[in-house]
Amino acid sequence: MKSNIKLFPTINSTSNFPKGVVFTIALTSLLSLGQGFIGNYSAEAAPRGEPIQLSQRLPDHFRNRSNGLPRRIANIIINDAARRGRVTSNQVRITQVRSQTFANPCIFNFGEVCTREYNPIKGWEVIVTVQNQYFTYHVDESGSQIVLDPKTTDSGSDNSYQLPRAIANNILRDASRRSGENISNLRITQATRKTFGNACEFNFGEVCTQQYDPIQGWEVIVRVEGRSWTYHSNESGSQIVLDPQISDSGSENSGQLPSAIADRILRDAARRSGEDVNDLRISESTRKTFGNTCEFNFGEVCTREYNPIRGWEVIVRVRRQTWTYHVDESASRIVLDPQISDSGSENSGQLPRALADKILRDAARRSGEDVNDLRISESTRKTFSNRCVFNFGEICTEEYNPIEGWEVIVRVRRQTWTYHVDESASRIVLDPDIGR
Repeated sequence: MKSNIKLFPTINSTSNFPKGVVFTIALTSLLSLGQGFIGNYSAEAAPRGEPIQLSQRLPDHFRNRSNGLPRRIANIIINDAARRGRVTSNQVRITQVRSQTFANPCIFNFGEVCTREYNPIKGWEVIVTVQNQYFTYHVDESGSQIVLDPKTTDSGSDNSYQLPRAIANNILRDASRRSGENISNLRITQATRKTFGNACEFNFGEVCTQQYDPIQGWEVIVRVEGRSWTYHSNESGSQIVLDPQISDSGSENSGQLPSAIADRILRDAARRSGEDVNDLRISESTRKTFGNTCEFNFGEVCTREYNPIRGWEVIVRVRRQTWTYHVDESASRIVLDPQISDSGSENSGQLPRALADKILRDAARRSGEDVNDLRISESTRKTFSNRCVFNFGEICTEEYNPIEGWEVIVRVRRQTWTYHVDESASRIVLDPDIGR
């Protein structure tokens, strides 16, 4: 199946680059193995460091503009693109070569969500044309890392839409079981032959590593009660995965929260809020299948792997607030939305003197001021939802792994410095935005 691959612009920042799956090639492995990325070369490798002469492969306005790309690296790229496009190497054209300094390995590997660290890799961006497709490669100066844009898919598979009957039957049976519909009322509306870049992508991962560890298979659309359900299946049918955004709609007692679970949730809310359990009430409970542990734990940025947890989402009314809980069927896991802070703790504003002294000494050391000239203007008892939040993380998962402690504001000259400190004062963290 052929796909239309867009030509991506030169990456000049850490925030704009394509998403998908990536493979990184070690040159030593390429030279020692006769399979995988490297194929049987029909082109003759040139000595190390020799620039490729592109005049036979480039249109006139690109001739002799190789930007120093060595012939041996060009040959590797050409043969790989030929293998992927199911064509001979003389049908592959290098249409553009740009010398680039990639800011860090994540950007080099076509990462979409990268840190801003500067760990440069010098090399090239190479655009290759294979029939009606564009393949984009990143390559370092030594040629030890050659990375294909993960949005590029193999285009020469035969029988792209011929889903085996056995796999179709397994998918329809699964959809029937989940939806409660008779199998005769379901139908497959589309089946597409695909190469999934890695197991995370196969499992509907939204935020995946970009490694290239391909799984051959199908994407299958099933019509269920006016909705479209998306499945991924590998070639053998041994792995069949439903899009985790699809919720099971045929479960019995979907809204009937067992009283034992309700009691446990109310007791937890009473303990956290300081309210009497009799003054709390459950305003809503919804039977749910959470796609995976991260989603169950209120994860904001989760992979989309399908590792389901059956349970409930429960809303508790606490004074004028609504608190959201997730609980599994056995009530062995009860998780409060980490955005809810404990409001009933005693001494919520009474920062222990030992902690205050340690914070003031740290601020004095960093600022060069005398400790007697500094003062704590505010301290607030807090439950930080996890280590990332405690450490002033800007982009954190929302898993609930709480750290009890304080947020402390220190007045330093005309500035206010914000600290996070745990109860034991074993961890004292200054807001990293504070200039040293």
